[in-house]
Amino acid sequence: MDLCVLLQSYFSLSMIVQHPMLWCAAFLMAGIAVGLQFPLRLWLPLLAVAVVCCTVLRNRSGHLHDVLVLVVWFLLGSSRAAIGPVFEVRPEWQQTLDREARHARTFLVERLRTAGLSPRTLALCSALTVGQKDGLKRETRRAYNRVGAGHLLALSGMHLGIIYGFLYSVLIRRVRQSKWRWHALPPILLLLWGYVLVAGMPVSLLRAALMLSGFTVLSLMQYRTDPLHLLALSAVIMMLAAPSDLLSISFQLSFSAVFFLLALWRPLQDRLPALHWTVSLLAVSCVACLGTMPLSAYYFHSVSLVGPLLSIALIPLTSLIIYLSLAAMLLPVEPLGRLLNSLEAVQQDIIDTAGSLPCASLGDIRPSALTVAFIYGVMLVAIVRLRTNPDVA
Repeated sequence: MDLCVLLQSYFSLSMIVQHPMLWCAAFLMAGIAVGLQFPLRLWLPLLAVAVVCCTVLRNRSGHLHDVLVLVVWFLLGSSRAAIGPVFEVRPEWQQTLDREARHARTFLVERLRTAGLSPRTLALCSALTVGQKDGLKRETRRAYNRVGAGHLLALSGMHLGIIYGFLYSVLIRRVRQSKWRWHALPPILLLLWGYVLVAGMPVSLLRAALMLSGFTVLSLMQYRTDPLHLLALSAVIMMLAAPSDLLSISFQLSFSAVFFLLALWRPLQDRLPALHWTVSLLAVSCVACLGTMPLSAYYFHSVSLVGPLLSIALIPLTSLIIYLSLAAMLLPVEPLGRLLNSLEAVQQDIIDTAGSLPCASLGDIRPSALTVAFIYGVMLVAIVRLRTNPDVA
């Protein structure tokens, strides 16, 4: 009886949150984690039985059908993980695309080089735009990681969002109310996914591209939805395509940061509706750091204390460097190169100054996996309470 009450309250909670796709994605990822650990052939027949039971009981009232639906998602994940290696062999056409993408990255980096960039600036601009980090020195990476700005050097949703923001302002915003709006969709998607392909298709960019593609289609349809649905859908697509990505540190950090941003930003706006852009930027960075802090401590054994504050200066500066780098790729002239050299020097000075502070980060933190899971559980309960109870301060 106690178990029935617990299950009822659990699934009532999922109805209160009103994001069933999130629960499906969570159970899919849980199933993948179990399937990767125990790749049994038994998962597939169990999935078939669960699908049959779910179909037969689809008109049954109560929470039994909801339970069966989530069981189906769990078994789908475990089955997909168990047969994952069969479908994750890279076909010849994909290897060809990878080779062409490497040639394109090399060509674009050479365009930057002809603009007169210094070796350090060239390495930074190449990492920020096309994800080529071969030229970055180890000392530079350590300096960025020490102050919590290492994510700037790895292509992520932030970098794609900066580029997409320009496309949205130029194309989507101007045509989404006109009868020609669907003609803007093919070039936007081609530019979006073409950039992801050239950049090497990292996990964080794939997640961002899937979300932005969905957002573009919904925007042109003039339909509004909670971005959490898009996040859950992109997670489902990526997990079904490559379940082993669940073990990727990049995947875990990317999805945890975006989930906390999307889950907490609306409650923050409701309580603090008139925020200055600097305060908003600081709040966004704090929320993202909150979402990734347990994982950072677990994998890297350190936590930055100055990262959120630095974001006020580094994110606008990085955005400007990305825009100017793309401009230099199109028009490699020396004035752009000199300007980029100056901006890189300013950014490096900020990083070095912040890294020299004695309280820049906390090191030698080694939480267990159980501790990390408990911390995230507590934070998820707090998020649900904050989103479902407007009276919570």
